[in-house]
Amino acid sequence: MKANLIWIAVAVLVLARVGWRLIASRRHATAAKPRRRLIKNRRYIAFIGLTVASLKMYFRNRTAIFFSLFFPMVFITVFGLIFKNTSASFKIDMVNQSRTQLASRFEQALKDVSAFKITNTNTDQAATDLDQGNADLIVTIPAQFGAIQKGRPVPTQITAHYNEERPGNGQAAAQILQQITSSMNDQLTGAPRVISVDASGVKTKNLTYIDFLLPGMIGLSIMQIGIFSVAFAFVSYKTTGMLRRLQATPIHPGMFLGAQGLTRLIMGIVQTLLLATIGILFFGFHLDPANWLAFGVLALIGSAVFQEIGFAIAGWAKNEDQAQPVAQLIQFPMMFLSGTFFPRDSFPHLLNVITGFLPLTYLADALRHVANDNASLWAVRGDLLGLLVWAVISGLIAVKVFSWE
Repeated sequence: MKANLIWIAVAVLVLARVGWRLIASRRHATAAKPRRRLIKNRRYIAFIGLTVASLKMYFRNRTAIFFSLFFPMVFITVFGLIFKNTSASFKIDMVNQSRTQLASRFEQALKDVSAFKITNTNTDQAATDLDQGNADLIVTIPAQFGAIQKGRPVPTQITAHYNEERPGNGQAAAQILQQITSSMNDQLTGAPRVISVDASGVKTKNLTYIDFLLPGMIGLSIMQIGIFSVAFAFVSYKTTGMLRRLQATPIHPGMFLGAQGLTRLIMGIVQTLLLATIGILFFGFHLDPANWLAFGVLALIGSAVFQEIGFAIAGWAKNEDQAQPVAQLIQFPMMFLSGTFFPRDSFPHLLNVITGFLPLTYLADALRHVANDNASLWAVRGDLLGLLVWAVISGLIAVKVFSWE
């Protein structure tokens, strides 16, 4: 009997022990999940904190704010004011040697053309103006113009001279002059109109130079933030030993790099929205509200591409003296050869083809198509593909050459 009681007691103790272990393991399992979730939350909170701190550091850097926000705004404002009300005009020096009524009618017909800026002068002064570029065309009305002989006007010839070295405006003004004289000749002779032109106006977007300039300036500003801001900041971190000391902290270095990159992406979007808004409100920049999302996506992708180029420079350079010439060597050719300020169509064919593969060219062209042509992201897929290829190339180079010291 005592032996049975002993075995029963042993069995109860064993069962109790097993049960306690099962309960403890369940408690441990249920407690581990919140702990893992807590760790993930802490990493997320740390990343957000690093990003906020990086944004504060960026906005406290007056030089960075000037070149990334204030300078592009001033540039757009200056060019916008210059070209806001610019329209085609022709400077014409009028030498009227006739005093007839018909000569006065002809002179008034020219003055009624809004594109003509008429100046009445003499032959010598008109020749001087044309030679110095102060006149596009000289129109001379001879003395016998409008004279009547035997009840009919005397045939006469109006002379028009333009500078052969600068024929553009002069030739265009001469064509308008020929149309006016042809119309007056038909009225005088009473000749029937066998052929006529029915002209009517159509609605267009009335694009101006600001519609060409602003997307290029936005792309240029994104490039400056991506290359100069990243390259010089991280070279400074390397030379001061900040990156090396960062590895001794609980913060993962990747989180620090990610926070810095996210800061530049945010600044790129802020810059894009600010410049586009200024262009729309003050200078008539054409950007349909439906295209804001595509415009922003392109800005994000472009910012990421140029950040990777900046990381590659920062990884290779040992100090700022090495980073500066390399950054300028990359940026300045793109600034002037990517169609930022003027179209690339005027380039020689080979140069036009080569510059078409630059990352800033892809970005500026895509932004222009979206703004000016209401193009979708699919419509600019060629430019997007070019940006993605540059992103892969720059990313591989950055990973290969980047160092913490």
